[in-house]
Amino acid sequence: MRLFLLLLLPVLVLAEEHEITLAEAQGKKVKEIRFVHLRDKPFKNSDLRAAMQTREGEPFQRRFFRADLSAIEALYWGEGYQEVAIPGRILVLEDERDLHLTIRIDSKTRWLISDVKLELATPCDTTALRQQMKLVPGGVYRYSQVVQDEGQLQTFLNRQGYSRAAVQKEVRQDPAAHRAEVIYRVDPGKKMYFGEVRIVPGDTLHTLHTRLSLIRRQLTFRPGELYNPEQLARTNANLTRTDLFRGVSVTPLSDVPEDSLQPVEVRLLEKRYLHLESNAFLNIAGSRVEPGLSANIQHRNWLGRGTRLGLDAGLGRPLQGGTVYLSERNLFKSGVDLTLSSGLTDEWGGTTRVFADPGDSLQFALLTANDSILNGLLPFAGPVFVSEYISASTYRYASVERLWQYTSTLGKTWEKQPTGQYQADFSVAWNQARTRPEKSGFIEYNPFEPDTTATATDSTDTSFGGDDPFGGDDPFGGDDPFGNSAPFGGDSPAAPTPDSTYVDYSDGRIPIDRTWQQLLTDRSNTLNFTLRFQRDTRNDPIAASRGTFLRASALYAIQIGGQNTQVLDGDLEARLYLPLGRSLIWAQSLRGGLTASLRRERALPQLYWKEYGGEGSVRGVALNSIQATGGGRAGLNLRSELRLAIRDFGLVFFWDRAGVWRHTGQTNWSGMVDGYGAGLRYTLGIPFRLDFGWSGSLAAQPVIYFSIGQAF
Repeated sequence: MRLFLLLLLPVLVLAEEHEITLAEAQGKKVKEIRFVHLRDKPFKNSDLRAAMQTREGEPFQRRFFRADLSAIEALYWGEGYQEVAIPGRILVLEDERDLHLTIRIDSKTRWLISDVKLELATPCDTTALRQQMKLVPGGVYRYSQVVQDEGQLQTFLNRQGYSRAAVQKEVRQDPAAHRAEVIYRVDPGKKMYFGEVRIVPGDTLHTLHTRLSLIRRQLTFRPGELYNPEQLARTNANLTRTDLFRGVSVTPLSDVPEDSLQPVEVRLLEKRYLHLESNAFLNIAGSRVEPGLSANIQHRNWLGRGTRLGLDAGLGRPLQGGTVYLSERNLFKSGVDLTLSSGLTDEWGGTTRVFADPGDSLQFALLTANDSILNGLLPFAGPVFVSEYISASTYRYASVERLWQYTSTLGKTWEKQPTGQYQADFSVAWNQARTRPEKSGFIEYNPFEPDTTATATDSTDTSFGGDDPFGGDDPFGGDDPFGNSAPFGGDSPAAPTPDSTYVDYSDGRIPIDRTWQQLLTDRSNTLNFTLRFQRDTRNDPIAASRGTFLRASALYAIQIGGQNTQVLDGDLEARLYLPLGRSLIWAQSLRGGLTASLRRERALPQLYWKEYGGEGSVRGVALNSIQATGGGRAGLNLRSELRLAIRDFGLVFFWDRAGVWRHTGQTNWSGMVDGYGAGLRYTLGIPFRLDFGWSGSLAAQPVIYFSIGQAF
């Protein structure tokens, strides 16, 4: 019995593996691709596999396999094996599933170059011509090199001014000797010089709006110079770089008189230079509805000089105003753009939290006169204790920021394939900023409120640095030091006379009048120097589905007038767009910033405080409501979206998170504010966006955002 099994084993093995035809191999999984070399082996097996469309681990496709065999033969031909043959291929199927391919290759004899000849129609420098060729007698015969040498000879002659040079090749093969003779027939023709330059519109129905002087400045050659076709390519690139034309053609004219001057035609198809764009948006938070309208008007070729003149304007809330800008591109042919802008904007919806200031005599007088607690403490505890009490109190109020800005920017944009687009700019700006309480409403007055974002070592604070001076206890031990009676028999000398208009500040609300508006208005005049850099590999700047975006900026500002101080600010943002499938995209954004006054004894202007919340940072949260009392110096913002697209419709789930701190040492993940929700998208050229955001309980009324384009 054992002997019978031993005799049967080879039969069983053969039954598991058997050779099949190409038709039978269709669709089978390729497990292995092997090569058998009958003669020379000029390539590694890995190089041969790389040239094939058939891949190990993928289904076998008969139509691909035939093309693969031709590709392998082409590789051998390129190395001089003109008679290469593939005498056989073996397809073996294992266990009716796995396909093993074996390809037999017979390279045969390698061909060599017997001679390289130059036949000239007119006398020419043959030494210079031979220096352009890589083929030499006795070398390997590569037909691809024959073609390259032909092109190199043509290019060399053109660069020497022979614009009508003609180069033709002939290959004489000797199969018996495995040799090839290469002959180049060269007719240099007449030496040419640049002649007339004709500038014509690409569209015969329109004339060129761009000035001819601007176009001629992009030319890299002048009439009378030795003809060189490379100068035509450089001129083409210069005209394309102006971004004024959607079609550029710089070509020599063939129908010319029989002389040595070569006319050139520059045919240009201009872009539309008038641009109008508008965007309507709507933010709904509870009963508050904030519609808005923004517009961009541009003349991208003002006066035909390539200058860009534009206006960005907005109407409604939260942002309203306008900015006029003028941009001169490719300044002095340096590739750098100069932009001058001037604008005025008002921004509503912000919330400001500051500490009370006992050093302000008017503020001290108002609080001691209208806060019944302070009014009673002043004669008993004295002004020093009252000042400490006031310095630990805070104000919170709705504010509006007005900004006048005058900016000059030098910027350059360049592309490196395949790494993406790069942009760098340096700007100098004069800012006049004013932040003040809104005229209507109240100030939320929080007496004796500890600041959880400040430290006791903050020399810019006049508060207790976040610590309750009484350790959270009633300084009087819960007892009325006056025995439930006024120390002055009910008649406090500092108490205001009760009337119907008296408001007790200790209730936590201070009406905003002209006096309080002036007290809490922050003004700053600053000179700003900003350096920015960004790298963009996104496939679309409006609705990206893959790629990355990186932006970094550093700012140095000098405050002029008032408390003369200096500010240093840094900001970094990174975005990632990762496709998870055909219709699913994960979008992630991380932004962080630090700012500081270089003079610790000077306050930081409110213009540079870190604030997050609302559209553009954390949806579902009120605009700029994530902040630190007295001004945030450090901020972190994380945004995430999962985007599902089905044809023109889309569904988005998002989670935003941000935090602001008075000092970097106080940063913590748990203290950050969350916003989350879902949104709908409809693409009509660009995406229309409708988002519903919450912060806290889903039972609360959502904040609704409607706009154009993705959130980031």
